[in-house]
Order: sequence, then C-alpha cells, then structure tokens
Amino acid sequence: MNKDLEDIILNLEKQLMHGRKEDFGRLLADDYFEYGSSGKKYEKSMQISFLDGKSSLSNIPYMITDFNIRLLSSDLVHATYCTKSIDTGNKSLRSSIWKLNEEQWQMIFHQGTPTQ
Repeated sequence: MNKDLEDIILNLEKQLMHGRKEDFGRLLADDYFEYGSSGKKYEKSMQISFLDGKSSLSNIPYMITDFNIRLLSSDLVHATYCTKSIDTGNKSLRSSIWKLNEEQWQMIFHQGTPTQ
C-alpha cells in the first residue's frame, strides 16, 4: 500500500477530529453521510450545524491505533482504525470512505462503533 496516501488520509481524519467547521465544509463531500453510534444517520449539513457556536479543539481528543487503508479504486479509499478517548478511555472502531474529487480527498461515508 502507498504509505504517502495512508499518511494523507490519516492527516485528513485528524483534521476532522479538531471539529473545525471550515474543515467539515471542505473535507465532507456534499453527499456525505454517517451512521452514528446512536444508531442515527447524519448528513453533511447536520454535522456542520452541530458545530455552530462550538470552539474547535487544539488537540484531538483521541489516541488512534491500527490505522489502515485499502484502495478500492484509483479515486476511492477505505480507512479503518481504532480510537480511544483520552478523557474517558472509551474505544471505537471507525470506518471511513474517502473519494478524490477534483484533486481533493473528501469523506463520503463514516461509521463509528463503540467497543469494549
């Protein structure tokens, strides 16, 4: 697997973890959706609205392990990894699909599943 591409996708995942509205606007595709751990489906506009009035985080609140990507096609990447909350110790398995849109990688799907 291309280590450079893996580093690019990992850095994009980390950018989103800072909770900056401008990053969500740029990095989430217009047709993005997520299945949240609550069992609800979220779309891009809902994610951006959620950030209204919230401060971005200077440090990401997770430790990331087992990060891997799989190239599904020349412009489509599936990323999987584990997170552990620095504050609570809660762990999740995470899965994202990234698509290269006009020379910009954008997330089109994400799911986080709590684990023990």
